[in-house]
Amino acid sequence: MAQRMMGVLGPKPISLSEFKRLKEQLENKIENPDFDVKTLLEDWWDVPYYFDFDQDIECLPSIRDAAHLYVLLNYLLFGRSGTPFDRGKFYRQFFKNGTDKIKEFIASVAAGKPASLEDDVQVDVVMGSIYKIKKYFLENNRIKDIRGASAIIKYLNEEVTKKFLSCHFIEECALYCGGGNVLMVLPGGQGDKACRQLEKCFFTIALTAKVAFEYISCSLNELFSDYRKKIKDLHDRLEERKKIKVYPINPDSDLQEIVIDGKRINFAGVERLSSCGEVCRLCNVRDARYAVDTAEGKMPACPSCMRKNEVGRIEKAIFYEEYERIVGIPPKRDVASISDLKDNHGHVAVIYADGNNMGNVVMNIGNPLQNMYFSRKVDYITKRCVYNAIRKVMGDNARFEAIALGGDDVFIVVPGDVSLEIANEIINGFDQGFDHQITMSAGICIAKHTTPLQSMLQVAQSKLKSAKALARNWGMKCGTVDIEVIESNISIDLSRSRWALFPADNSKLTKFIEIIKRMKATKGIKRSQLYKFRHAARELKPYEFQLFYAYQVARLSQEYKTFVEGIAEVFGVDPRRFNGLIEKNGTNKERPFLSPWEDIVVLWDCIGGGAGDAT
Repeated sequence: MAQRMMGVLGPKPISLSEFKRLKEQLENKIENPDFDVKTLLEDWWDVPYYFDFDQDIECLPSIRDAAHLYVLLNYLLFGRSGTPFDRGKFYRQFFKNGTDKIKEFIASVAAGKPASLEDDVQVDVVMGSIYKIKKYFLENNRIKDIRGASAIIKYLNEEVTKKFLSCHFIEECALYCGGGNVLMVLPGGQGDKACRQLEKCFFTIALTAKVAFEYISCSLNELFSDYRKKIKDLHDRLEERKKIKVYPINPDSDLQEIVIDGKRINFAGVERLSSCGEVCRLCNVRDARYAVDTAEGKMPACPSCMRKNEVGRIEKAIFYEEYERIVGIPPKRDVASISDLKDNHGHVAVIYADGNNMGNVVMNIGNPLQNMYFSRKVDYITKRCVYNAIRKVMGDNARFEAIALGGDDVFIVVPGDVSLEIANEIINGFDQGFDHQITMSAGICIAKHTTPLQSMLQVAQSKLKSAKALARNWGMKCGTVDIEVIESNISIDLSRSRWALFPADNSKLTKFIEIIKRMKATKGIKRSQLYKFRHAARELKPYEFQLFYAYQVARLSQEYKTFVEGIAEVFGVDPRRFNGLIEKNGTNKERPFLSPWEDIVVLWDCIGGGAGDAT
């Protein structure tokens, strides 16, 4: 498995002549002492670094990661507490011609060869996690509060963590920080103090976000010689830490303000309630201590909800800025509530997706270089495929709300009539980004825009679980998807699928979308006839329906015959033997046949929206 994954743990090789040319450009730029070398290297995260020009390494590190690790190792080996450490000096030293012991060590690590440092030192490896994030996001349905919660989590994970490292150590101590996870290597003896400080700092700001940090101690040589086991041991310790942590019921702190992306957000100016006893009207759980401004007027709020509200009011939409950066143009910024995302039929959709087998991949990472590269590549590909999918399907009328988008985690809300196509494009983009060595599964819930997001997420999570089970059980080489459409307030049985097609692999979803779009564009296809097929399949016995179906197809236009053949192919049935129902080969005695007309009729309005059909 590890051998097969080498292609996703490092950048693709380039010619040596191309590398020499790029390295020369980089060396010329970093000669300027005022130039920020680390910022420049962020653009080189996917370019391989060759330590010598005749090496044959299966998994090369990126230029960015090799230089990052060089600076970190010099800091851990030779940095002194209380003494400034010139990071720029060591970045420049890394790119100078010639070699040294640390460069040789990194080259051996990258090649998977035994390596050790002469000047070995003790270090503390720290791992942190912001977990149960969805619960923190979705304490109510208000877009402003959801955005505020997203911005706070991103702020903690990136800005607060980096500021902490800059104040006490150096930024390069972080191997990665993103998607709610942090991994860092600190000087020996600093792990316990750093864990407690970071937990306290995160709590002071977010109050109700679930956060845990843990560490292990070892030498640098021990870490690099047995990296996989050390990280697994640390992960296990962190999971134990999560189990024993106790959180206050009504948390508060005296935090006056925070600065996110240069924007100052003042909490001290929010009106405090003069009396106690009211319950927060935003989460309906904790005690209210503030009065916040909402569209419905002043509303009592607990300290945690107050902060989400204030941050969401100022930090409008962090994901819109990312969208514009990636696709080149801004989305439509008229999303003030979930209702602004509804399609012409009043539906919205929650798409909840993540990568398949990611935990196994992470546990097989063999060194920090692979860890840095893989975590960054997953984040890059996930965001890129999501934003590009939205742009491709909706064009200039792109409207969406991204609630969680980091690492391989996707949680977005889009209009219902474009949801299947967007999910289809997201999965295609992710699978292709990893050359199908890693795939993505998605669960979709489509419902009226008035349906609580918490309820839609629960359904989407259940559908994701069944989609991932399909990928796991059948060893799919492409992503998978499952879907549910909530048509009424009547409870639905998520353990029993009503579909003939779903859960399905993404290639089948592609064909299904194409068929439906062609049918909708063909004048000879009457929707009333499709309803007739569905009704008959529900009411008649299988052999009765087959006779009814044969009669109807014989009397209908030629277009029906063309599309019937396409429908049969999507469902894996020989068109010459298709009799209107999908036979289950005796695997289910209660339901030996399934009706594809249920899929076609119910999902008819969930396909073919986009630029022309947006409300």
